[in-house]
Amino acid sequence: MDEKNRIIDEICGNEAAKKGLAKRREEALSLYAAERYAEAVKIWLEVCDGDAESLYMLGLCYNRGQGVGNLSQEERSAAASGYFLKAAELGHAGAQCFAALCYNFGSGVEKDDGKMIYWFKKSAEQNNAQAMNNLGYFCENGIGCDDPDRRYEEAFEWYRKSAALGNPTGQLNVGICYAEGNGVEADEEAAFAYYSLAAESGLAEAQFRLGECYDDGMGVAANPTEAFNYYKKAAKQNHAKAQCYVGYCYQYGEGVPCNLNEAVSWYERSAANDYFQAYCNLGCCYEDGEGVRRDMKTAIAMYEKGAELGSVMANYNLGNVYAFGKGVKKDNDLAVEYYRRAAEDGLAEAQYNLAQHLYKGLGVEQSDEEAAYWFLQAAKAGDADAQYKIASFYMEGTGVEEDPREAFGWFYKSAMQGDGDAQYALGYFYEDGIGVERDIEEAREWYERSAAQGNRLAKKALKKL
Repeated sequence: MDEKNRIIDEICGNEAAKKGLAKRREEALSLYAAERYAEAVKIWLEVCDGDAESLYMLGLCYNRGQGVGNLSQEERSAAASGYFLKAAELGHAGAQCFAALCYNFGSGVEKDDGKMIYWFKKSAEQNNAQAMNNLGYFCENGIGCDDPDRRYEEAFEWYRKSAALGNPTGQLNVGICYAEGNGVEADEEAAFAYYSLAAESGLAEAQFRLGECYDDGMGVAANPTEAFNYYKKAAKQNHAKAQCYVGYCYQYGEGVPCNLNEAVSWYERSAANDYFQAYCNLGCCYEDGEGVRRDMKTAIAMYEKGAELGSVMANYNLGNVYAFGKGVKKDNDLAVEYYRRAAEDGLAEAQYNLAQHLYKGLGVEQSDEEAAYWFLQAAKAGDADAQYKIASFYMEGTGVEEDPREAFGWFYKSAMQGDGDAQYALGYFYEDGIGVERDIEEAREWYERSAAQGNRLAKKALKKL
């Protein structure tokens, strides 16, 4: 009987201890919710031995610097990782996810991709949606995937599992996969649907991407008003790119009445978040006096900041500033420097202007060959003026080998974009059978198009025909 009573007493004692632990936990959580962090931490420290939830909450408090005194970042990281790992070993899914992040960032522990993936997978096995999403991210970047050749497919599967559990970031990432065709066949409507799910949860990036869908008619009918509304929702959450887009909508009256003061205000908010294009757009506003007093000094400062942050257009605009002497003394050396930066980033207008400087030897050693190279790059990007120019180079053998057929092809591309000089050139080619079979009727048609734009040579050519 004594043994039986001992067992009963032990069971009753364990139950009482569990109830006491639960009560203390609840008390600590109430204090934490009331932002009485130090008092909550004190309780969790008292009851944390062998209790995964208390260890996890201590990890969060040390990670966030809540109620743990004036410890250094290094001291807090070491303590946080220790508590997360103890809770993770006890099977706490949230702690396992945080333990993985500690190994990812080297926070309080040595950085270790293998241990990171191990803990993410342990957490994912318990249906932790954030761990699944994180596994997708690392798979996509070639870390922790079973088959590197199928990393995008594996990533998509992790994102899909996370999304199925209602994780907004997982839903967003599934949408991105569908939009870009990563790991799954591209499907704009599916992308739109997943962005919508994530946006309903208030995720700013999803709201921004929905705005882009409505802007571009991707997976849904184009609707400038809806695009603006979603940009605005994301912008209010301090999404820097969305703030810039809201400014653009106000500046050009897209989806909302034009309001230049509002445009400048939103550009300023975006610039305060260091979004490069916002600085460029502010520079344009100051240069043109839109929504602000015209001030070239401030415009240049905005362009310089934008260029420093990587804005291609800001580099191009600075090229124009120095090429044309806008508020500064003309300086073709600087113009070439800025045009070249933008040209190397693929901006057709900059490629064309750089080519002009190279062709004329302005601010740089004259070079027909290099000029031809940049005219060709701009032409390939669809710039009508560059297409006309490279056609002329092929016609005359300037910087390239003479090639009438190639010249005809580029004149044709330029003419189809409405360039009157190129249209005249096509008439001339057809009339004389240069690079193409002679055809007087085709010549007449192109001369007429050019003459309609006021080209005198085309008018004379028509009279001769």
